Amino acid sequence: MKLIHVFYFLVISVLFMSCREGVLDDILDSIGGEDEPDEEPVSDVYILVQSVGGVRNATVGAPTDGDVEGDVTLINQQGDILKQWNIPEELGYDAELQPDGSLVASLRDPNTAWTFGNYGGIFRKINADNSVEWEASYSDENYIQHHDMEFLSNGNILFLAWERVNAEDAKKAGFARGHELYPETIVEMNPMTEEIVWKWNSMDHIVQDYDPDQHNYGVVADYPRKININYNDRSEQIISTPGVQADIMHANALTVDETNRLIYVSANFFNEIWVIDYSTTTEEAATSEGGSRGLGGDLLYRFGNPTAYDNSAGEQMFHRQHYPKLLPSGNLLIYSNRVDIEQSEVVEVAISRPFSLMSGQDNEPTVVWSFTDPDLFSARASSGVQLENGNIVIGEGEQGRVWEVNKSGDVLWKSRVSDVLIWRAYAFEKDDPAIEALGL
Repeated sequence: MKLIHVFYFLVISVLFMSCREGVLDDILDSIGGEDEPDEEPVSDVYILVQSVGGVRNATVGAPTDGDVEGDVTLINQQGDILKQWNIPEELGYDAELQPDGSLVASLRDPNTAWTFGNYGGIFRKINADNSVEWEASYSDENYIQHHDMEFLSNGNILFLAWERVNAEDAKKAGFARGHELYPETIVEMNPMTEEIVWKWNSMDHIVQDYDPDQHNYGVVADYPRKININYNDRSEQIISTPGVQADIMHANALTVDETNRLIYVSANFFNEIWVIDYSTTTEEAATSEGGSRGLGGDLLYRFGNPTAYDNSAGEQMFHRQHYPKLLPSGNLLIYSNRVDIEQSEVVEVAISRPFSLMSGQDNEPTVVWSFTDPDLFSARASSGVQLENGNIVIGEGEQGRVWEVNKSGDVLWKSRVSDVLIWRAYAFEKDDPAIEALGL
């Protein structure tokens, strides 16, 4: 009789615990909401996000419950905060974790005369122990760093900058609108001395078909390596915003290939990626000759929007894209925001080398992979990065959300990590030197 009682007790206990586990799962699902993954993520990585919109407080190691707080935060996929950098100034968007565990960040210059756009102007290297190693500035009334930067292997910084062109000089360049311009430059600077080591200026590579009596006049389609100063593909909201109408190109991201001496630039208002020869001297970069490719600072290649240079062949693939991320294969991964249809897309393209850019020919690269989803959309910021296993981590900027998808297009997980805009989501394998340097 005692054995029978024990048997019945065990059966009832198992049934009870099964019910309890089912109830517990339902409760956890209701708490997690739609952004919580249904199963463990395939990849086990850490993610660095830059929250743009002010400094907030958080406890390191505490679950975030869907809200990463602080300017720059390293989290795991469960939403736990592993390390947080609370920076007194506002971010100038980009902050990159280095192999030695330091953070190199772009910060907004509080004393700048520039009051529009995603400007920075100050660079700071913060060591793993939170001490500041150095600080540098690229900001005055005529120029300012903005959006993106790369910390180079030689210790220099490569970054985007706006440079003011007054209305008279803009007219001489063939600009049709009659006001000053803030066109793009790319600058390499030694942060220890603030010496300008190298520079490329878009105004040295202009074409216009508006005024034959001014400089740079010609048939736009005949000069695919030049930039049409009067190309207009911006919304009326942008054109009518004070100050912003002078920002005619709005480059928002750059990636450098130090091995092959190339720079990939996202020209947001042109809906294009530009490829620039980084092997030139500053003097050569201001001309159409020199460098290892012999074209000086003219565009080696461009893709995403053939109408930007009046090309009759090829179809537009981008609309307000961000972050051309160079992959180990040599392909590029781009987040195309697709503001026109309000559904974003992450696209991988294979670019033929050497670069070919011919008038009247389809110069667009081959799309080898893409991902979209009806729930994926951000008009600003955003990124896609590839993990070692081939999966893609997506930072969905305006939604403050991170996704992981595989090459089959399956959504492995997605989670809201911030209640404000995130600039990008950088992913780190757990054996990455930067993670080991942080002692995590």
